[in-house]
Amino acid sequence: APVSTGSKTKSSEVAAVADPGTKLVDASAQTQTLNGLVINLGEVRITKDSVQVGINIENTSDEVVTFYPDQGNAVIGAMQVDANMFFTDGDVSGDIMAGVQKEGVIEFLAPDGKEIDVEAVKELKLHFGTVFDESFLESKEANFVVPVK
Repeated sequence: APVSTGSKTKSSEVAAVADPGTKLVDASAQTQTLNGLVINLGEVRITKDSVQVGINIENTSDEVVTFYPDQGNAVIGAMQVDANMFFTDGDVSGDIMAGVQKEGVIEFLAPDGKEIDVEAVKELKLHFGTVFDESFLESKEANFVVPVK
């Protein structure tokens, strides 16, 4: 089943293989506005190998903002998993012009030789990096904590 980006405008989704050891979390209540960039989460899929996070963003400011969420990381218990920009589906990174909406699914991969204990996951700390304003003077960290049932 696909991971939803949580976007209201389109239904761009990513195909993922169903797996009994998978947790799917609706994180669509999670939203932040940083330097005029509205960041909304969609679905989060946790497997032994990766975490996929649906995200949709909109630049509500009247200037360019810069954001690279596909270079961030997630913390699960004592394990840090890094985003892999080559596995990110959609386009959510870089310079985002005024008024632009983007969406995608960011994939965080488990470190080589390690597995995520899906059943043990109680929360996911997402660190998407910094949202910079046009002058790079104002920077705000995009961090989310997603409870996992």
